[in-house]
Amino acid sequence: MSAVELTRPPGADIFGINTDAAAVAGLYEDQQDLASQEVFMELMMTELQHQDPLDPMENQEFLNQIAMLTSVEQLRAANSNLETLQLYQSSINNAQSVSMMGKTVKASGDAFTYSGEGNVDLDFRLGANAVSSTVTIFDAEDYAVRTIELGQVDSGEQEVTWDGHNEDGSPMGEGEYTYKVTAKDADQNTISTLTFIKGVVEGITFEGGIPFLHIGSHQVTMGEVLEITQE
Repeated sequence: MSAVELTRPPGADIFGINTDAAAVAGLYEDQQDLASQEVFMELMMTELQHQDPLDPMENQEFLNQIAMLTSVEQLRAANSNLETLQLYQSSINNAQSVSMMGKTVKASGDAFTYSGEGNVDLDFRLGANAVSSTVTIFDAEDYAVRTIELGQVDSGEQEVTWDGHNEDGSPMGEGEYTYKVTAKDADQNTISTLTFIKGVVEGITFEGGIPFLHIGSHQVTMGEVLEITQE
């Protein structure tokens, strides 16, 4: 066991009477790592050796320091178990994500890629029946290029088709787009909505241990996947 060099800051008396655990911890917090059992024990033994024999440490104070040591060791063990559990969970998520290659998934999201030709089906879900609802489509610059009035729509999953044209009837070019659904009930209260994206998983990347599924030019996490189908 290596010796611990004790230094005394100005105004501090480590050999004073009734030195408690908090004082010891504060004195050495810039010099030693109290998370180490070996260092903690050495500090405590040094305190016992230099205490005033006419006024020794009380039993309760000694027990408090032992309890501190036990708590530190329990926290270290808990942290180690959490790290192991996190690695195990990450390995499961990675294995599940790899198995999704080539499958069609539906995930929460509002982005889609338009090829510049044909129609695009946009999916969404309403939390209640709506007496009025609209779907607004935005380009890559977040500019609203088209608003589709849907009127009355039932709750649940719905689909609307965009013909690829803007408000003036001109065709929009190839690119990245987003869409937003707004709906209100009979009392003109806003209804909760959820938009989806669909596509085939073409690739997977791992960033910080988190798998991202590539759907076209977009990426989604496993937590955003709502449905998986094999085509």
